[in-house]
This record gives sequence, structure tokens and C-alpha cells, in this order.
Amino acid sequence: MTNSPEIYEECQKLYFNTKYLKFALGFNPQTNNSEESFRLFVNKFKSAEYIGEVGLDFSKKFLNSNKKQVYFFDEIVKMCSDSNKILSVHSRLAEEKVIEIIEKYKPRKCIIHWFSGNKEQLRKLIDLGCYFSINTSMLNDKIFLIPKDRILMESDGPFTKVNGKKYQPQLLKEQYKIISNYLRINNLDELMYNNFFSILTLR
Repeated sequence: MTNSPEIYEECQKLYFNTKYLKFALGFNPQTNNSEESFRLFVNKFKSAEYIGEVGLDFSKKFLNSNKKQVYFFDEIVKMCSDSNKILSVHSRLAEEKVIEIIEKYKPRKCIIHWFSGNKEQLRKLIDLGCYFSINTSMLNDKIFLIPKDRILMESDGPFTKVNGKKYQPQLLKEQYKIISNYLRINNLDELMYNNFFSILTLR
């Protein structure tokens, strides 16, 4: 995942996409609210296989840009729905508006990243067919409401922690073990593979 089209562009210069490494074109509400940046996003959109991280953030620090955020997110979700592209959605204190826009365009391949809303909002997103990427900082009773065939793994390093340690790639196996024990799923790696294949092949 990237948080801006500028970062996505730089990643493309540094590394080649491979079978197992692909970059997602992002437009994170915490970093992007400019028309110029959005024009670059639109320019890169057609060639990008994955879209993220995009979304809304109505926390105090970013609330003054909420109208621009909504405009850009609405456009992005429409584009993803029309093109049937995977998108990863950031939603912080903006769940109702996120639900409204997702319900409006009904994208088939929508992943809610680090969901932090309430149970009612979670159920609405489940009913809309969304998937949910999870991490060790999300282990609470709400996570049990998510259908097992709709969960995907995320790291969101360096913001998450695994056993009190700031996330790094070498902690991924440990993260799998913690989540597997919490959800009481023995074959979590197989489940993640199947779920990701499922969302990839949705039509």
C-alpha cells in the first residue's frame, strides 16, 4: 500500500512488480487533498492493479478537509466500482459516510482496513460484501462478527505492535500465530490464501 500517487510513482521507479510484490496506488486522506495530486492519481489509475490506501479521516486533525476528502473518495470508489479493482479503505471516525459511499457504488472488491467503528456499522459493511484486513491491534469482540471468509491479513507497520514490539516484516509469522490463537483458527495461513484468491477473482 502507498499513501499517495507520488509515493506510488517513486516505488515504481525503485522496484519492478513481480508475482509476489505489487504496489497499490494510494490517496490517503491524511496526506492528500490537492487537485494536482488527484490528477496524478487518475493518470496512474488505469495501470494500477490495486488501489489503496484511500478513504476518509474525520478525526480532529483532518476534519477541516472533510469536504475535499468526501469528494475525492466518492470519485475513487466510483472508479474502482466501474473497473472492478481491489481497494483498501481507511475509515477513521467517518464510518457512516464511508458506508454511504460504498452503498452508493457497491464496489465488489472492497477491503476495510483496520475497522474501528461500532458493531452496527460493521454489520452494514458486512452486508455490503466488504472484506476486512486485520492486525494484532484489532483483537476485540467485534472481530468475531466478521465472517471467516471475509478476513485478510495486514501489517500497517510501523503503527501496529506484535507482543509489544513495533511491527516489522520478521514479526509476520508471530502475528499469524497470535491472531490464529485468538480466533481459534488452526489453518489461518490457508484461510488467508483462499480469501485473497476469492477477492481477486470476484466479478
